[in-house]
Amino acid sequence: MKLNPLDFEELDRIRIRLIILGGVVILIFSLLASRLWYLQISQGEKYLEFSQGNRIRLVPEPALRGNIYDRNGVLLAENRPAYQLLLIREDTPNLETTLHKVSESLKISYSALQEKIDANQDLAQFRPIILEEDLEYEKAMHLETFQDDFPGVSVVVRPSRFYPQKNFASHLIGYVGIVQEDWSELPAEKRSSSQIVGHSGVELLENDHMIGLDGGRQAEVDHMGRELQVLGEPVPSVPGKNITLSLDVRLQKVATDAMKGESGAVIVMNPKTGGILALASFPDFDPNLFSGGIDPENWKRLLENPQHPMENKAIQGLYAPGSIFKVVTAYAGLEKGAITPETEYVCNGFFHVKGRSEPFKCWKETGHGRVKLHDAIKGSCNVFFYNTGMGAGVDELHKFASLFRLGKLTGVGLLNEKAGLIPSSSWKKRVFNEPWYGGETPSMSIGQGFIIVTPLQVINMINILANDGMWVPPRLFLEDEGTAPQQIPLNKEYLSLIRKGMIAVVNEAGGTARKVQFEEFTVAGKTATSQVISTKTMETLDEEAKLKKEFQNHAWFVAFGPAEDPEISVIALVEHGGGGSRVAAPVVRKILSYYIDNIYKPKSKKTVQTNFESKNFKFSTRLQMAFN
Repeated sequence: MKLNPLDFEELDRIRIRLIILGGVVILIFSLLASRLWYLQISQGEKYLEFSQGNRIRLVPEPALRGNIYDRNGVLLAENRPAYQLLLIREDTPNLETTLHKVSESLKISYSALQEKIDANQDLAQFRPIILEEDLEYEKAMHLETFQDDFPGVSVVVRPSRFYPQKNFASHLIGYVGIVQEDWSELPAEKRSSSQIVGHSGVELLENDHMIGLDGGRQAEVDHMGRELQVLGEPVPSVPGKNITLSLDVRLQKVATDAMKGESGAVIVMNPKTGGILALASFPDFDPNLFSGGIDPENWKRLLENPQHPMENKAIQGLYAPGSIFKVVTAYAGLEKGAITPETEYVCNGFFHVKGRSEPFKCWKETGHGRVKLHDAIKGSCNVFFYNTGMGAGVDELHKFASLFRLGKLTGVGLLNEKAGLIPSSSWKKRVFNEPWYGGETPSMSIGQGFIIVTPLQVINMINILANDGMWVPPRLFLEDEGTAPQQIPLNKEYLSLIRKGMIAVVNEAGGTARKVQFEEFTVAGKTATSQVISTKTMETLDEEAKLKKEFQNHAWFVAFGPAEDPEISVIALVEHGGGGSRVAAPVVRKILSYYIDNIYKPKSKKTVQTNFESKNFKFSTRLQMAFN
């Protein structure tokens, strides 16, 4: 059969179409093969890493921070569970929509959420961003219940710092906050993305010890970031070290109550061991405000408070010591030979210095009459010590004040302790390029003028006096032996004379602190009133201005006992409180009274029945202790 030429043409067209179709198929498969080669061979490792990063996550287990206890085991700082709101952008298909849902459902400002995202733009997509540090329990449960509505958003439970006693001993204990620049200084194994660190007080001082070692686990997660299974063995976290302070909450509570809202500082110590039994600065603050990051309103309120609640006045407040410095003046006069125990001066209520028109005044306008050293200390006679200081000279006053550790850091270890200033003739020449004028010495002799010290320095000085010249540096921790005691080269006979004068302050007629006297417990003490503004400036003010709180003098009282074998020393500074005997001495008396009735026993080892309640804590224990 003969084919039609038209049929051959049709076959040729079909053949061409098949060839073209085959070529297209080959081209498509070639492109697919090429792409597969690119993805699997050329970029295989990269996409394998992405794939594993998408489905395998390292879930950290933050270590518990060490607790802080007082000497009797009362809890001062601990950890409690907090709910942290996290977002992983890699698991969030529509970030804006998800943020709006979170904002509406959990009542969190959208702009605040967006700020958190913007602040973490450089963070890897699979890394969690903290949207909320301390989410309320109800909100956390809501999100967990409706997890599918919030892709990439999760709630994790983490330890949060908690201070059960709130404001109690806040300056000593300190507070924690989220990691700042000091994070880089931590050992690598003690870092984590959610690390909190100490920012002040013992929390800062012992930070490296209280931070534990984080643990964690590898987990497989789905496309929404939900955990499917744990891979391998989890690595458990290691909690930080617990810290036990020398602090006694009973004395701290009594000190706090005794101040009754005043501004100032109270310190209680054992002069034999240097142990700090109470250290309080007023006004105080609630360290719980900082645990999850303090909000701007509270921070502003603390910073703008004119009484400076964030300042630890016990170690940072600088004040003229007033008449407490007469202890140094007396010693310098005895050592220099300017006076003896029998030296007598006549006090008519004022003291003239050559070349100065205005006389220096005694606090007792009518004068003390004829006084010797013993009565001068007892009655705090300014005129006696004006004479003594002039006889000793400024540089001798500086020398012996330095031996008593004034104007020096105590070494207690707390951040930002201040050294204060004990002036000398060379200091004035260096700073002011002026000589020391004789008319400046009387002011220094009674603890006024250029001299400024901290309350901790003053009680440190009194401890040296109480210990017969032995200096035991202050310590914060119950089991810490601290720096070895150091015998300071001071004349013990002179120290004894001064101690007898301080005993008279409390126990003899004419003493300035007779209300601090106890039967069967001999207290030695010294009152002081330090000027805030000069007498001349005060005289220029009208009567209404003179009554303003900020122009009132600071009130001091320091004491130790029992005087023959001291176990306790106490100092109170009341800012703008007026007279030391009227305001500060009653604070110290309340502390000593509690100590004598509830803690002190004649023997060094004693059994103490404690039943103590306050609105912040309750405990009832039978304590068998050697009071350090």
